[in-house]
Amino acid sequence: MGFMASRIPGSEAARTAVMLGVATVVAQAILLREAMAAMGGSETAWGLVMALWLAGMGAGARLAVRGGSTSVARGLPVAVLVLCAAGIVLFRAAPALLGATPGETLTTLRAAWLWALAVAPAAAAGGAAFPLLAGELGSGGPGRAYALEAIGALAGGLVLTAILLPLGTAAALLVTTGVVAGVLLLPRHRVAAAVAAVACLGLALPANGVLARATWEWSGRPGSLGGWAETRHQRLAVSEGAPTALYANGRLRATVPDPYGTELRAHLVMLLHPEPRRVLAVGSAADGSLAAMVRHPVDEILAVEEDPELIDRLRAWYGPDFRALLDRPGVRTLTTDPLRAIAEHRDLDLVVLAGGDPTTLRANRTRTLEFFRSCRSAMTPSGMLVLEVGVSDTYLGGMAGHLVDVLAATLKEAFPRITAIPGERILLVAGAERAELTTAPAALAARLAGRPGLAEALHPALVRMLVDPERQGPLEARVLAAEAPLNTAAHPHAVLVAASLHEARSSRSLVRLGAVLERHSPTPLLWGLAVAAAVLAAVAASPRNPVRAMTVAAVIGFSSMGWWLLLLATWQATRGSVYAEVGALTGLFMAGVAGGGWLGLRRRHGHWVLPGLLGAGVVLSLLVASGAPARLPIPVVPCLLLLGGGITGAAFPRLGELAGEGSGRRGAGLAFAADELGAAAAALLVGTVILPWAGLPASALGLAVLGLAALPAALRR
Repeated sequence: MGFMASRIPGSEAARTAVMLGVATVVAQAILLREAMAAMGGSETAWGLVMALWLAGMGAGARLAVRGGSTSVARGLPVAVLVLCAAGIVLFRAAPALLGATPGETLTTLRAAWLWALAVAPAAAAGGAAFPLLAGELGSGGPGRAYALEAIGALAGGLVLTAILLPLGTAAALLVTTGVVAGVLLLPRHRVAAAVAAVACLGLALPANGVLARATWEWSGRPGSLGGWAETRHQRLAVSEGAPTALYANGRLRATVPDPYGTELRAHLVMLLHPEPRRVLAVGSAADGSLAAMVRHPVDEILAVEEDPELIDRLRAWYGPDFRALLDRPGVRTLTTDPLRAIAEHRDLDLVVLAGGDPTTLRANRTRTLEFFRSCRSAMTPSGMLVLEVGVSDTYLGGMAGHLVDVLAATLKEAFPRITAIPGERILLVAGAERAELTTAPAALAARLAGRPGLAEALHPALVRMLVDPERQGPLEARVLAAEAPLNTAAHPHAVLVAASLHEARSSRSLVRLGAVLERHSPTPLLWGLAVAAAVLAAVAASPRNPVRAMTVAAVIGFSSMGWWLLLLATWQATRGSVYAEVGALTGLFMAGVAGGGWLGLRRRHGHWVLPGLLGAGVVLSLLVASGAPARLPIPVVPCLLLLGGGITGAAFPRLGELAGEGSGRRGAGLAFAADELGAAAAALLVGTVILPWAGLPASALGLAVLGLAALPAALRR
């Protein structure tokens, strides 16, 4: 079918562009959540998946420039969602396909080929639709298509976050498919539109259970599925019967009850303080520690779980004993972010930080110098903090030892005294100025003897075995002498180290890369920027408008993804997890893209449009680097996201005109491909390496330098 014979009306093209925005944002968000769940939330994996998505979009757009019937564009939004469903199946079946053991978190490189198969096809379908539709929208087609797609993405993102995701992944995808198919079919085939919508809506809720049971089987977990839930924070599943195994995002979180492991460790933690009257414990409700902690003479235990839905689920899954435990006087469950919890309470005797290592910026929030200082401010003068580290004291070489050093050095900056207890998971113990910090077995046994009713749970002879003085002495000497970069919100050194350890099972080269980066300052970043500036200077000398336009588009795409990453990282570090708020924050960015796109259409012929927007981007990068978003996150982060989206959207109409040289379809495809590939590079580099290595200020300054380097290419007529 020829191009001219397959044209679609402009109004239909506009409607399809909006539905394309809805489909792509829903597919991207769902696949991103699936990847995070499959890989335990690893930001290395997150960056890879985002890079694959954006690269797929760019590749699809570039291919569509060369050919393709515009009538195909009508069905591509639905194709995006269908291919997304195939991607979900691949992510869920990954443990079986890769031979993972039950509860094992899949590493990034080990599964890279599978992630590509899961993500790239849906992204390529979305990217291919863009230039096909832009060519049918008349004058200013690239800018109109960009703005219309952004409007659809804004609507889809907000509805997905507020309404659809609580229904479950399968239901959210099917409801979206029904709506998109119905809207696209309605003008021509009303009966087919109704059938498609009703079929998808009818299958939505039953599909959740089918997918959950299939996921359990593909994961090879022992026993039968007893319950499951998809919350705004994570994907949960539990086994049937007792003991109950709880899996969070594919990882074994706890086995309840566990009297020979978790509960013994919890008793030891409580014995470290002579009188733990007020205790704040993060993660101790889900992992089963709470049952042991309440047996000690406490007045109040504040059990903090970030996921608001988790406690209610655990009440049903862990049974009547757990419900009675939560209903005991003095036990309070706080379903809030740990940063907010510690800021709202004072006179704490003991703070317990359980959970995994800081392999992500989200997990790193409770491992930073700022958080440790907040804990110190919330304690009594004799208060203590106990931090669990997922490293065994039997091997402290390489990055494992460096992680302990980073966390120990950071604790020493916030607390006057520190020690450590050996084990498969080391306990770092920090004390305030009047804390009775001791790990002597005799002293701990004496405390045990003074607490009635505990001898049956923890025999005095076990105390020495749990502390193991022969191993404790060398470990304590190690942490007291630890010298390493401090782990802060702006410079999250622990993330790079912990992520490197996590990835060690799939690639030793990543561990070596992490070690090299940790040993060097961000000087290589400056060399990289110098090379990028030289390349951009050479491009500026090119007489061809398409080459210059695509280069500027790639820089703007890289910068826009960089702003988004840095601003979300700032929000996460200051306000808590963005998992539940990412839809709204991304919606603000897309609102800026839509508004900027419409404004850019009116100025798309102006020579000073691109230089002015690049200059605005430099100012935005400097504002991020200044620390203003961290000091005032609530007003500043949303405003800067809106501004960043506006710059991105306003630049695209001009870039499309220059890249196409009169051809709307060609210009849209080339500019969109360059924009998406630039954003893909930023997702991979900034999100996974540069931010945790160089820190937020240096990363933002790098974006400013990149924008300045692109100015000559934008200024040349």
